[in-house]
This record gives sequence, structure tokens and C-alpha cells, in this order.
Amino acid sequence: MKKKKTTKKTQPKKKTVKKTQKTSNNLILKSIVFVLILVILGLGAFLGKLIYENKETKKELAKTQINLKELQNKVSVLEKELSKPKPKAKTKPEQTTYSEIKDYEHAVKTQPPKKKEKPKPIVKLTKKPKLVIIIDDVSFKNQVKAIKSIPFAITPSFFPPNKYHPNTAIYAKEFKDYMVHVPMEAISWNKPEIHTLKTTSSYYEIYTTMVKIKKEFPNVKFINNHTGSKFTSDTASMKRLFKVLQIENMGFVDSKTTPHSKAALADKYYDIPLYSRNIFLDNKEDITYIHNQLKKAVNIAKRRGYAIAIGHPHKITFQALKSAAPILKGVQVVTIDQLYKSQNGKN
Repeated sequence: MKKKKTTKKTQPKKKTVKKTQKTSNNLILKSIVFVLILVILGLGAFLGKLIYENKETKKELAKTQINLKELQNKVSVLEKELSKPKPKAKTKPEQTTYSEIKDYEHAVKTQPPKKKEKPKPIVKLTKKPKLVIIIDDVSFKNQVKAIKSIPFAITPSFFPPNKYHPNTAIYAKEFKDYMVHVPMEAISWNKPEIHTLKTTSSYYEIYTTMVKIKKEFPNVKFINNHTGSKFTSDTASMKRLFKVLQIENMGFVDSKTTPHSKAALADKYYDIPLYSRNIFLDNKEDITYIHNQLKKAVNIAKRRGYAIAIGHPHKITFQALKSAAPILKGVQVVTIDQLYKSQNGKN
């Protein structure tokens, strides 16, 4: 008989399994501990940041409180200053623009003295001496109203319209005779009017400017210069201007803002109607002074046959003119157009 083979049953290795489980558990615990450490560190950093920011916020709040206190102190000081009675300000004579008077005074100081010339004989073409009174810088309705209230002929000279005085061409329609007060370059003035004619202006620029003026003021016969001590003392510039005025059939009244004007020289080439100012009325804004200037103008008119005086639209000037009738008895006050017509047999 054959012997049966006996097979030995293999038992599981219990110890090995237990060891593996322990190792796995240890790793899990370590991981948990590591994560907890990271969380604790993160929380610590976050709390530290919060504490730091809280300290900084407290500092900023403290600074803000200090600044607020300083501002409150300043406000209280200002309130005290404002509560004090203000001293009465000295009233200055009204001066809206840089006038021809100032331009002339500056030109006399900065330019060399003019050589004295023998006065040319004046031919009296009219029976009674005539006086032209021009009011420059006319820009606004109240000035127009004041001029119209004067009881004798006044020649208003209007600025060309711009954004600062847009309605001058409209106001000019209220007068039969008027002039246009064309801004020209001064020796020293850093705030010139818009579209001021300069010594650098080309013939075309001057022509364009004058054509525009003629279109805006269709009845204008004469212009005069606003400032212009530099422009009118430049021969080439005045020749360009007079050439245009000849084409446009216009005359020129020289405001004489410089003793070195080249108007007479330019007129030898182009022979346009030309007059020059004899007297500024309101160098000083004082009624007595203005009346004395009018007396001088009347005396010039009696000697020469006519005179031209220029004033500005100041309240005091209008007051002086309204009370000047006794001074003007010996002359006929006319507009510039009337003077020209009387001298050329058109009256």
C-alpha cells in the first residue's frame, strides 16, 4: 500500500502584518502632526500680522487725531482773523485795458528822444475851429449809453469783436460816425488784445484783418491804433498797413503812442486820409485835469484850425465832458468824419 503524502498547512505571518499596520499608522500620525504644525504656524503668522496692523492703525489714528487738532487750531485762528473789521481798501481809478497813455509813457522812456522839427504851417480850411473828441476802447452797452448822453458830438472808437467784447459791431450801428480801435503791438505789454497786429505780421495777415473789420463795420471810414508803440514806429509795418487802408478806402488816426511814429512817412507813399492825436484827455482821472486838457485842445484848434483829443470810457471822463460846455464855446465839436468832409469840400 502506498503512503499518503501529508501536506503541511502554511499559517499567515501575523507579526509582519502587525508591523505594516503600525508603520502606516505612524505615517498618518506624523502627517497629521505636520499639518497641525503648519496650521499653527499659519495662524501664528496671521495673528502676528493682525497685531502689527492693529498697532499701525492705532499709529495712523493717532496721527489723524493730531492733524485734526492742528486743523481745528488753524480754523479757529482764521475765524478770529475774519471776525476782525477789514480796513477800507483804497479805490483805484478804473483801468480795464492797457491804454495808449501808458504805452506812450513807456515809449518815451525806452526810445531815444526825437529830433525837433520845425512845425509845418497849418492851412485853415474851415471857418470855425473844430475839435474832434474820440473815446477809445469802447466795448460795452453802458459805455455806448454814456457816450450818447453827452450833449455834443463824440467819435466812439470800438474794439473789434472778440470773446471778451463780442457785440461791438452791433453797438457801432447806433452811431452814424464811429471808428474802429485796432490793437497794434506795444513795446512792452505781455497781455495784448486778440488779433493784435505785430511787426511780424505779413501783408496778407494785415489785409485779412482789415477786410474782416470792414465786413463787421461796413460804415467805418477811419481806424486808430490801440497801443502800438512798436508797430507804428516800424516803417515796414506801417507801409503794409497803409497799403491795405488805401485799397479799402480807409483813413488813419494816429493815437501817437510813440514820439517816433512812422505814419507820416508811410503816408507819403500811399496818401490816405491821416490825422494825429494832439491831446490825451484823461492821463489823470480827475475832472479839473480833464477840463484843463480840453482847454489845451481848444487852444490848439484855434491856432491850427482843428485839434484831436482822445479820452477813454471812464466814469470820471464822461462826467467831465458833460460839464465842459463852457470850455468848448469857442470851437465846433465834430466827429472825425465831419472834420474830413469839411476839409475836403464835402460839407
